[in-house]
Amino acid sequence: MTPDDLFAAVAIAVVLIGVIIAVIMIRRVGRNRFIRLAPAFDFGTCEKVGPFGTTIAGLYRGFTCRYTIHPASQHNPGGASLRLAVNGAGTWSADVAGAGSRLLVNVGLLQDLEIGDPDLDQRLRFTADDESGLRSLFGTDHVRTAFREVLATENFSGVRCRTDRLEARWSPRDRRLDEDAETLRRRLETVAGLAAACGFVPRMPS
Repeated sequence: MTPDDLFAAVAIAVVLIGVIIAVIMIRRVGRNRFIRLAPAFDFGTCEKVGPFGTTIAGLYRGFTCRYTIHPASQHNPGGASLRLAVNGAGTWSADVAGAGSRLLVNVGLLQDLEIGDPDLDQRLRFTADDESGLRSLFGTDHVRTAFREVLATENFSGVRCRTDRLEARWSPRDRRLDEDAETLRRRLETVAGLAAACGFVPRMPS
């Protein structure tokens, strides 16, 4: 074996050892996160999804839930999302309105529907496939009240609803919030409360 071959072999070994150590550390962090967050779900229903523990699944108030941590990067602030499997939902979204999104709405590049509530219409950008259906859904006080409970959670950034899921998002990434069991329990309670207020029922796993 030449010196160059020996150097290459040592370099590869060092890289492999570094990767193995990194994987072990990430898995350990994921396991510790799972231990902290599991009590937020219904007792005995929580499980870790994937090898690194960035997603946790469990039941809450009868809903099958998936809570995912999204790491921050140079071009993404990261955060966390909570998805509930539901039946009876329509297709709509509500995102916290910022200056950028307002500008894109003004030039016609983004949709922004009004639901008839001045406060929510000012703070959020609504989209939907069925505008009348969205207005009807948010036309009741209990839905608006439930939505305000979700909106009041710290770092809330938006909700997206599809026919089989209701998903809320919080951004930017904040480990103090995203990995705290009490914060997660609050997020579970408010999002499940919104689903129930909207008349969505839990969708059972197939």
